[in-house]
Amino acid sequence: MAPTVLVTGSVLFAILVGSLLLLTGCARGAGMLSKDDSAIASIVVSISVFCMWLLWSCSVLHQWHPLIQPLYEKME
Repeated sequence: MAPTVLVTGSVLFAILVGSLLLLTGCARGAGMLSKDDSAIASIVVSISVFCMWLLWSCSVLHQWHPLIQPLYEKME
C-alpha cells in the first residue's frame, strides 16, 4: 500500500501538469503560440513535470523505507 503522501503529491503533480497544459492551450488560442510551438511546449511541460514527479517520488519513497538503518550496540 502506498503512503498517503505519495498519492496526494501525485494528484498535485497531475493538477500541475493539467493547469500548465491548459495554459499552453489558452496561449495558442489567444494567438501567442503557433501550432508547432504549442506542440513543443506541451511536450516540454509533460516531460519536465514527469521528471520532477519522478525525482520527488524517489525522494519520498527513500525516506519511507530507508535501506540503511543505524545499528545500536549494547553498552557494557
